[in-house]
Amino acid sequence: MSLALLVLALFLVGAAAMITRVLPALIALPVMGVAIASGAVVLTGEIGWLDVLDGVVSGGAIMLHKAMIVTFFGGALSFVMQRSGVAESLVKQGAELVGADPLAVGIFSLLLVALLFSSLTGLGAVIMVSMIVLPMLATVGLSPAAGAGIVLFGMSLGGVLNPANWVLYVDTLGVPTEEVKRFALVLFVVVTLAGAVMIVAELLMGRLVRLERRTALTLALFLAAVAGIGALLLSSGSSGAADGPGPALLWTRRVTLVAFTALVVSQVAGVLRRASRWRHQEPEIRTGAYLIPLVPLVAILLFDVPILAAFVIGFAYSILATARPGSMALTVQSLIEGGASVMPAIVLMFGIGILIAAVKGPPGWDAAHPGATWPVLGAIEPLLSRMVPSTPWTYVLGFGLAAPLALYRGPLNVWGLGFGVATILMTSGNLPAAAVMAMLLSVGQVQGICDPTNTANVWIANHQGVDVNTILFRTLPFVWGAAALGLGAAAAFYL
Repeated sequence: MSLALLVLALFLVGAAAMITRVLPALIALPVMGVAIASGAVVLTGEIGWLDVLDGVVSGGAIMLHKAMIVTFFGGALSFVMQRSGVAESLVKQGAELVGADPLAVGIFSLLLVALLFSSLTGLGAVIMVSMIVLPMLATVGLSPAAGAGIVLFGMSLGGVLNPANWVLYVDTLGVPTEEVKRFALVLFVVVTLAGAVMIVAELLMGRLVRLERRTALTLALFLAAVAGIGALLLSSGSSGAADGPGPALLWTRRVTLVAFTALVVSQVAGVLRRASRWRHQEPEIRTGAYLIPLVPLVAILLFDVPILAAFVIGFAYSILATARPGSMALTVQSLIEGGASVMPAIVLMFGIGILIAAVKGPPGWDAAHPGATWPVLGAIEPLLSRMVPSTPWTYVLGFGLAAPLALYRGPLNVWGLGFGVATILMTSGNLPAAAVMAMLLSVGQVQGICDPTNTANVWIANHQGVDVNTILFRTLPFVWGAAALGLGAAAAFYL
């Protein structure tokens, strides 16, 4: 019991240190992990200091190596899209097509930002996209806070669809990739609809909704598109079922593969055709470059390609699709500077791995000690078995009310204590790993969109001339509702 109380106290102290910004998560998480494992050495004597140094510190630091490598390639892909001008051109081209209807512009901006941030990462990408999208939203009359909310909704939606984020749940919680993919797609539909509701509410408050046939048509097309995409993606997500993929999915795969092969062949032919005048060409963005964000996503959703391989394919395609004089230099630069841009996330994964290893045991410890239980795990299981919700109603109500704990680096923040708390929840035996994953993804939308401590929120608030807490209060009701619906879907799936 004394070890269980120590673990609880360290989690409370760690959360307080991060919320008050006494310690950043980069430092707080590994310190907590070492402190918990050291407490187990002193209080139980069942493990030694070698288990702490070699197992928890060394083993935990590399526990999330797959997620780190995927994140690295995600950063490189993001760098290519930004430096080649593809992301900026995609926004500008779309803005010319959508017209000046406030509802159409708002919904288009939401979906376009989501598409871009399914591949883009980092504050640089936030600034680049915001500098184009926010003025476009302002020209149709949307308030600064409403524009900020739309961009943040889109960014979080992109994060839901970004496979680089899925690897974290696979590595830390042991949830199959298919299950993470399935729930992420459901949550994407839920949060997209919540974003649309927020846009309509903002337009109504600003008296910008014109009850015209075009407005009704825009809404109808949007809802039909979201429903259709959701149905298609969910059907593709079940491709690993025992009875195999259905005829519709097989034909979709064949058509997509033929079209992609033809596109790659045409791009290679174009590069060869331009080779004779290569050094004298002006850089241009060709149509195939706009598909860069979709390549890794389609590879995973339709063809069940492993996530790392899908990002490597996406990166290779991005270099081919943006081929121009200096492409080799861009490739090297993207690997170096793109990787550097995501280094804070990778370093944070070191700490997350150390904390998880301290709570549930280092990788391979169970195999090396048959029949033994990691002392921290054994100490907290009896305490948590009576506290963790196990029924659908208590799951939805409990975590729904607790969703704001994802704010301010709180205990449900996945870039704070979130995965440590998730590991503890799993030890109770009351919740399957998939339910814990779904809970983190659902409440994570509150953090991704509303959290005033996010660098993206701070920059956008300053750019829009509004207080960062104003954005919090304008978006929280819609995001909180979406999180509750996500928890309801999770309860139906897993409990």
